[in-house]
Amino acid sequence: MRLAAWLVGARCMSIVTLVVAVRFVKIEAFAEFGIYQTVATLAGIALFLRYDAAIAAARSREEAGEALRLCVAVGSVLWLAVAAMSLAGGGLGVPRLSLALLLPLSVLARGILRLLFVSATREGDMEGIGRASMAQSVAQPAILVVLVLSSIEDATCFAIADVSGHAVGVAYLCWRGRRGLGALRRGWSAGALAAAGRKWRGLPLYNLPSSFLALAFVMSPLLIAPMTAGAVFAGHVALAYRMFDVPTQIVAAASTPVFLNRLRPSGGSATPVFRRRIMLGLVLFIGSTYALLTGLLFLADPVLEGSALAGLSEVVPAIALFHLFVALGAPIHDSCALYPQQRRLVPIQGAALLGALLAAVLAVRASPESALYGLAAASAFRTIALGELLRALSRLNGRGFAAIPIRPEYPVP
Repeated sequence: MRLAAWLVGARCMSIVTLVVAVRFVKIEAFAEFGIYQTVATLAGIALFLRYDAAIAAARSREEAGEALRLCVAVGSVLWLAVAAMSLAGGGLGVPRLSLALLLPLSVLARGILRLLFVSATREGDMEGIGRASMAQSVAQPAILVVLVLSSIEDATCFAIADVSGHAVGVAYLCWRGRRGLGALRRGWSAGALAAAGRKWRGLPLYNLPSSFLALAFVMSPLLIAPMTAGAVFAGHVALAYRMFDVPTQIVAAASTPVFLNRLRPSGGSATPVFRRRIMLGLVLFIGSTYALLTGLLFLADPVLEGSALAGLSEVVPAIALFHLFVALGAPIHDSCALYPQQRRLVPIQGAALLGALLAAVLAVRASPESALYGLAAASAFRTIALGELLRALSRLNGRGFAAIPIRPEYPVP
């Protein structure tokens, strides 16, 4: 709850300062930076081939150090590839050269911050995670406001602020965890890196594609609505999606470190088990919050009558259900990365994405409203299936990645 409080403050600071920036920024810059940010986010996800999850899953600090060095080695090679492609694209004018020069720095800052966050998660340093998030969320929009008042082009201002904000978070966590950075100075060898890669090979083989499938599913309402419904309905879906995306990101960001820290395997004690009553409690607790937000939007509906937002309440319940299970699914999916049995993640995420495709067909054959409830049902299925998988994995044993074969027999849940 303390971590959530830090993240709520960080989100509020970002929103308030962004509203101020809108006063001085051309609207086209938001779209251009949106593409830039999407590319940087996707590259950041793939930068370590999901080997960063092994840092939290390691049974000892020595194993965590092996995983950290593996991430640095893999990330260095892939970052050079990203930088080369970005610069080549900048030379051709796509994107503009200023953004092409900043994109590798943004990917680098995001990658380092990801490693520092997962290292802090392993140590249970929730205060460090919260303060770093707050520092980033204060610095990034504040720098943006200063830049947009200068003569620098608007989209470039967004990119510089993005790099600077992540760099502030990196600097704080590096200072806070300076004693733990010694793992990077020793133990380097090609044989050790190869052994670590083989030990955790399930992460790039299964967890990485599963993460991309999950991202595609989470974004599906924003893609399906414009293609299958009118402009007004699609606009209502997009607005409702953004409204509930804020609490969803806060819930996911606050709960994921707690899940990873509490459920990570340990060589010296029994692995904590993710039980069904935990899932039920989370659904009731977070669901009550989303129900309250839905009720407030229903109460505001008469006030919106006659405006472009009239009828927003028609899409709110389905979007709220969709986001409720997205918020629950994020920490559960990441917690599954604590165990070597990653194969089931891909079919679960693939089935959810197939459900999204069926919802698109339903929107054409029946109605866009029914498609939204189809997406909500697919989101619920995905999260429940992930919860059952995490329950089964957490019951296996406490030996983590090192001692369990990559393809064991699953116990009957």
